[in-house]
Amino acid sequence: MATVDPKATLLALIGLQKLDHDIWRIRRRIAEGPLLVERRADRWRQEEARVQQAHASILEIRKEIGLLELEIKTREGEIGKIQAAQGQSRTNEEFRAYNEHANRLRKENRAVEDRILEHEEKVENARRELAELERTRDAHKAEADENAAQWSRDEAEYRAELDQLTARRDEYARSLPAGPLSTYERVLKARDGKAVVPAEGRMCGGCQMSITPNDFTRLHRMNELVACRSCERILYLPELSSAAR
Repeated sequence: MATVDPKATLLALIGLQKLDHDIWRIRRRIAEGPLLVERRADRWRQEEARVQQAHASILEIRKEIGLLELEIKTREGEIGKIQAAQGQSRTNEEFRAYNEHANRLRKENRAVEDRILEHEEKVENARRELAELERTRDAHKAEADENAAQWSRDEAEYRAELDQLTARRDEYARSLPAGPLSTYERVLKARDGKAVVPAEGRMCGGCQMSITPNDFTRLHRMNELVACRSCERILYLPELSSAAR
């Protein structure tokens, strides 16, 4: 992998990899941003569902109250008819029978009225819970709206930064010979975004395999590019990292 200026090529590759990492980081943020916004929006939608469920529960209780009130009115109508018939009773026994029947219906109505009061209490409790649910929902909605607005601002900044980084990367790529650039991009894809790694002691900084004495000597001479014989990553001496563009 000999080049006209191996050291300059190696420095450019180190700088290119730093740019690629930054580009990957920005692209990941751009990809994840909408997912995070959606996840936060889900929170207020869940709260909205709870609010709607609470409304439905109150409506069901009100329907039950309506049915109970209708039941009372029906009995009251029956009581009215009984009282009318009672006024035309011919015997005391008949009169007492009508009276007992009417009293029994009144007793049943009182029991239903008690049930209505219980249901009304349930409605009041449900309304208080509903008010708390609505406050929670509104808070989550406001937070979700702010998150969406903030993401819109952040995304614009990320895309502007990405454009700058991409332009710098193109500049780096143009400064590199085709052979080393092709090797770098092939290894970058194959090795999880790490194509150029430092020699850590006498081991590859990527796969941690030992570097042969001959390759270590070649690495110090810096008159050619040296690749790890195990993972094919391009090796460099750690002190070169600070000199990379």
